[in-house]
Amino acid sequence: MFSKLELDVRPGSGLGMFEIGKSTVLIKDNVAYILLWEQHIFPQVDVKYDPDTPNTPIILHLRPHLDLLFSGQQQRLSTLSVKNLRDPNPPLTLTYKNSILSSSEDVLKKVGVSRMFGPTYPGEDLLYPGLSFSFDEETRQDTLKSPAAQTDDREQEVKRIVILPKNLDGAPRDALDEVGEYPNMDGELSKAVAKVIHILV
Repeated sequence: MFSKLELDVRPGSGLGMFEIGKSTVLIKDNVAYILLWEQHIFPQVDVKYDPDTPNTPIILHLRPHLDLLFSGQQQRLSTLSVKNLRDPNPPLTLTYKNSILSSSEDVLKKVGVSRMFGPTYPGEDLLYPGLSFSFDEETRQDTLKSPAAQTDDREQEVKRIVILPKNLDGAPRDALDEVGEYPNMDGELSKAVAKVIHILV
């Protein structure tokens, strides 16, 4: 029997113990704790990177539910992806502002997202500041539909949730961009420059 994985969704900020803008060093400590004491939560962990190009992004797969994308240069968490919401190994419960968003008993559908987060622009995905919801590729249809088709469309099941930083200027953001300054970075060393001067006498 697997214990439950419970995570709170914070649009533009983080998911559970993972915060956007945190460095790989701090995230590594969280993952090390999970692997040491709670191996059943994430039975498989994969790290993907390009050893020939160190400034490329790093992807940490915490299977079966989470993918963490770290920026290439600063190696800070830039994007979180939640998938396999209904995979029972372990059961996943997502909350938002102390309300259950998704669980093994509560299937997250498009209509539930709209009720929880409000209206947004029409499209294949539901996009909100710092948050997006994707649906099953096979059931996607055109965005202009008859009223009967729109009713079916609202019942689409959420397949992936993506949490990414909010842009302060409102401009679209590329998931591979470097992470900007965030309040949770306070106290972290962002850059150190050491100058050594040799004086010959």
